Amino acid sequence: MSEPQDLGGKAINLAQSVLKRGVQAAKQQARVVMLQNKINRLRERKNRLFLQMGQKVFALFQKDLVKNADLRLMCQEIRAVDGEIGSLEEQIEQLRRGQSIVGREEGVGSDVPEESAAPEEEENPEV
Repeated sequence: MSEPQDLGGKAINLAQSVLKRGVQAAKQQARVVMLQNKINRLRERKNRLFLQMGQKVFALFQKDLVKNADLRLMCQEIRAVDGEIGSLEEQIEQLRRGQSIVGREEGVGSDVPEESAAPEEEENPEV
């Protein structure tokens, strides 16, 4: 049989080992969370850059400087959506002023169309 001191020592060693593994797991998890947060911040930055890039492309489109057919179609779609928004905002204003908008309510109950699929990337697309 083992002596009580041996059992106590083994119990302490086991507890220390479990504690070390727990501390290591906690450090690892903290590092994972930190890296995930950094990835999320970088993705947000990337999305802001895409947004800015799109705004610049649209500004060039308005000056008729965009030659890429896919980009032109997307810009035309943005222009059409802007037109729909303007029309709906006008209807809201008319309703607030108490004016009738008979026959112009066709867009009220309709669903907004899904975003069009992004075209496949070209190797050397023109802007």
